[in-house]
Amino acid sequence: MKITKISKDTLIPTIWDGGETFEYYIYPENTLYANRDFLFRISAATISKAPSTFTKFNDYKRFLVMLDNDLNLNINGKDEQYTPNDIFKFDSNNDIISYTKGNDFNLMVSRNLEEADVFFLKDSVQLDQSFMFLFALNDTSIEVNSKKVNLKKTDLLLIENKDKADVLIKTEHSVLVGSLIV
Repeated sequence: MKITKISKDTLIPTIWDGGETFEYYIYPENTLYANRDFLFRISAATISKAPSTFTKFNDYKRFLVMLDNDLNLNINGKDEQYTPNDIFKFDSNNDIISYTKGNDFNLMVSRNLEEADVFFLKDSVQLDQSFMFLFALNDTSIEVNSKKVNLKKTDLLLIENKDKADVLIKTEHSVLVGSLIV
């Protein structure tokens, strides 16, 4: 099992139509976001323009969580609203216009991936997927099989678990957790 801590302040932003995006991790590691040949991509973004149009990605689904504001959207002609306590799951081929400025967390997943999920964790969970990640919503301490790791707000802890062993994760504060089977 390999555990990697990634801090947002070490990432170089790239521009999208509505702001900037910060790529924490892309898999496989030799793929590129621009080529749309990845199985999954973990990122955070700023939405600095309203309205802004979400970038489309054929054959990808996405999980998005606003980190600081409600998210007001128009999806294929229908208005929807999400709070920072909601996980917005959507088909990346939809026509989506955002009327919100703010910061978000984003997981993009190829439809070729066997399984993917994102959820909020406030205490502990046992997982056995090949990839797991924890995104810190606030400064917190995490335990991964009794190994303690301190995370600052917007840090990402990536757990590569190719043997799919049981992993016990404990947290002091609410974090976003993702689990993926590759």
